[in-house]
Parts: sequence; structure tokens; C-alpha cells
Amino acid sequence: MFARKQDDEAVDAPFWKQRGWTFSAVFLATALVIAAVSYFTGSGGTDDGGEAPRKAEKGPLTSHRPQEAGQAGRTAGERPKGCHTEDEDGGTPEEKSTARTDEQNTGGAGEARRKPGADGTNPSRPTSPPEDVAWKTLDRISVPTSPSAGPTRFDGPVWWCYAHTPMGAVMAAHGILTHMSSADWRTVAEQQLVPGAGRKQFISQRSTVSQQDVENQQPGVYSGFSLPSYSKKAAEVRLLIKSANGSLSGTTVSMRWDGGDWKVEPRSNGSLFSSATSAMSNGGYVKWGAA
Repeated sequence: MFARKQDDEAVDAPFWKQRGWTFSAVFLATALVIAAVSYFTGSGGTDDGGEAPRKAEKGPLTSHRPQEAGQAGRTAGERPKGCHTEDEDGGTPEEKSTARTDEQNTGGAGEARRKPGADGTNPSRPTSPPEDVAWKTLDRISVPTSPSAGPTRFDGPVWWCYAHTPMGAVMAAHGILTHMSSADWRTVAEQQLVPGAGRKQFISQRSTVSQQDVENQQPGVYSGFSLPSYSKKAAEVRLLIKSANGSLSGTTVSMRWDGGDWKVEPRSNGSLFSSATSAMSNGGYVKWGAA
């Protein structure tokens, strides 16, 4: 394992001025490119990439309020129209198999065991990647996807409909964070960042970074993940990223179940993730294949 910095270190400072962002610029590369580019351009930078920023487009995840999201009659906890994942009818295939065995052996007394995390406090944690993982390329970065954990919908720039499970939160952290370096980041931010002061701060800061500067960064590779904490309402996802020179670094992304899907919850200073820390190995992480 490696020494971790406190996630709340200098939490009120602009994220590109926090200690660790020079480090993240080297190790996290494009996957965390927003912090890296902001550090080098400074807080007063302008978007001089020669292309007008793309406007945000609304979609099914823009808000959980029906009048804003176009989902008439949908409540705050209901999934957006067209979103279906395997967990909705009682859990993953493994959990449902365990449930059937428990019911046969206990006559129904295994209810508490057969639904890990049903009370939102004691879910099973992933110990391996999804068996059905498929990698998709987004702006030179390979991103894990899964029919069982999500995303199951790919509507324009927004990849959405993640399983309401620990693995669903992990997949959402990878997908949403990567989209923040794409040209359509505004649309993704509008729909997949939790509303609030943190999101406003992120949009303001990200707007100062030219897309050309983003695209000039050398991409990193997702190497592994862990899940320090999880409930049905929120999760902390730890990402392990390998740089082009093979160095490893980790960062934590806060997730929240909001409007019927997993979203990234920005910190108050606009950062989408904690300060990066060096990792000597992938110990303590679930590895993504040979990454």
C-alpha cells in the first residue's frame, strides 16, 4: 500500500493550487487532465483553442424533477425512462442464485443474507472486474463498460444507466470522470455531476481550459479500483491510474445516487477527485485485467 494524503487537505483552495496537482499532472494525465491543465494555465486562463465551447444539452439525467427532466410523473428515486439494469429485480445473478439457495434451505429465513446491502449499510464489495466487461475508447482513453453494471445507455456524449450496486458506482466513476476531458464535457457536467456550488465552481474553472490543451496531454490508463465505502445513497471510489511511463497513482471520487443514477459529487472547491497520491504497487486494488 501507499501513504495517502488527507482528502480534505486545503479543501477551500482552488483545486489547481492544492498540493499534489503537479504530481497529478505527471501521473494521472488525461484521465485527470482538468486539474493538470488548470495548474499549468493558472486560474486566470482563457479558452483560446480557436473553437467556441459547446453548450450543455439537457437530457434524462439533467434533474430528477419531472418538469425539468421531461420525465412526467417520475419521482426522485425512480429510474429515468428507458433505463433498466440487472439489479432491479433482486440483485446480480450471483446474489439471486444465493437467494434461491437460502430460501430453499431456510424456508425464507435467509432474507437478510440474500440481499447484500438491502438495508443500504452492508453491501458486498467487488473483488474482481465484471465478467462481461467491455472496453470502449473515448478520446484516446479506454473506459470500462459492462452490460450488467453499466452504462447500458449511450445517448450522444452521455453514458448512463448504471446499476444501483457497488460495481455500478465504480463504473460510473470511471465513465463520468473521463468524459470531463471530452469536447462535450458541459453536457455531461449538466447531467452527471450532482447540482450545487461544487458543480458551479467546476464548470467555471473547466471553462478556462482550452480543448486543445486537454487533447495535448498524454493519456493515462485505468489500472485498478477499490471501494473504501458504499451505501445505496453514496460511495467513495478509489481509482488507480498508470501513466505513460508506467508510474502508478491513486485518487478518490465521491459518488451519489441522484435522480435515479450514479453521479459524481464535486468537492466544494470544484475538484471532482481528491489530491493524487503515489502508489508503489497495485496492492489493495482490484486490477483491470493486464493493465
